[in-house]
Amino acid sequence: MTKRSRLLLCVLFGFLAAIGIAAYYAYAAFYNQILEESAITRVRVEELNGTHPLQLRITIESLNSAQDIRAVTTKTQMGSVSVQYHLALAGLVKPQLGWHEPYLLTVPDSVNEVSFGRNSQVIWRRDIR
Repeated sequence: MTKRSRLLLCVLFGFLAAIGIAAYYAYAAFYNQILEESAITRVRVEELNGTHPLQLRITIESLNSAQDIRAVTTKTQMGSVSVQYHLALAGLVKPQLGWHEPYLLTVPDSVNEVSFGRNSQVIWRRDIR
């Protein structure tokens, strides 16, 4: 193998590696977006009476039809729960939740507020009497 063919082979492998890395990042961008409150037309939070611990029914309305809700995650810290809807392009995953289906969240007694999205916009506060 000549020096020139080795060089061309290295350039080709480098080019293919760069394409593979770019494809991976593009796929990750389409597969794991977090829904923010700014992309929602309406958030409705209802307390379910008679439940202990308290349960909330969270329903979102969005004009977003190009993506599916692939997962809903929650993170609890210091008296607050953060709810995040993870989106993927429609067709890439089986949706965990439909766009107008409610998500039931169990709120421990130690939690006083629930926020939504990566920016943690508060959507519910416990009525402390």
